[in-house]
Amino acid sequence: MDSKFEIEDKSYFIKMGPQAIADAKKVHNKAFREALEDGALLRKSLMNHMRDQGVWDDRKEEAYQVFIKQIGELEYQLASGKMKVTEGRALAIKLSKVRQEFRNLISERNMMDANSAEGQADNARFNCLLAKSVFDYITQKPVYASVEAYIENGSDETSLTIAGKFANFLYGVDEDYDKNLVENKFFKRFSLVDTEGRFIDKKGGFVDVDGKPVDAEGYRLDENGVRVDINGHHLDADIETAEFEDDFAEPAPQAEIVPKPQAEPEPEPALQAEVVSTPQAESLVEPALN
Repeated sequence: MDSKFEIEDKSYFIKMGPQAIADAKKVHNKAFREALEDGALLRKSLMNHMRDQGVWDDRKEEAYQVFIKQIGELEYQLASGKMKVTEGRALAIKLSKVRQEFRNLISERNMMDANSAEGQADNARFNCLLAKSVFDYITQKPVYASVEAYIENGSDETSLTIAGKFANFLYGVDEDYDKNLVENKFFKRFSLVDTEGRFIDKKGGFVDVDGKPVDAEGYRLDENGVRVDINGHHLDADIETAEFEDDFAEPAPQAEIVPKPQAEPEPEPALQAEVVSTPQAESLVEPALN
């Protein structure tokens, strides 16, 4: 069996031959044995260990069972219809949130499972099969020269995408699993999301789960199209440039003011005695001599 797929305009195909399957089985058995020797737990002992470590308890087990029932009930209600589209939208959003909470809960358990002896062996088998079964469509040669080469490059974007494609192929998982969820089918049917799954309104504008306008990056917008937070405050505030009056700072020392020397007052001119002219006595007119 084989399968062709493309990543960034480059074509690949998957072909698992009998030799690859046999090699992967050997790798699985070896990894399982080494995991046990290193003290890894078996899956049947894992639950007790998780309880001992506080990773899983009765409360989480009860929540696990409640989530399963709740998801099933919400899926049935939504698929049955007989409600307004606005009511269906609210129900679909609730279902999506509950499903995400369920995934968050079981992610802890799944992480522990990957560390079990069986989990480590399964992972080794997967790596071996991928390295020996994924080919370049043009050259017809394996994408990875060895298992070690795949592991070394396993964290780059292309390798992660290849791993996802191969996992879907190996385990028979629908690549459109999320798109085919009941809630996502509802959103698509009534044009409540775009092709990338982002919520839109009747005019095609982006909105959030509450129906509030947002931009392409998910930021809320006010009536003028300006980015705001959930409280309606503009997001242009910048702590680096905001003005503050620093009343913690020590006041800057003030320069000592040295008074300018005052000029000596000019001495007042000495007062001169006022000369008062003494009235002269009128000259006596001598009588004329006869």
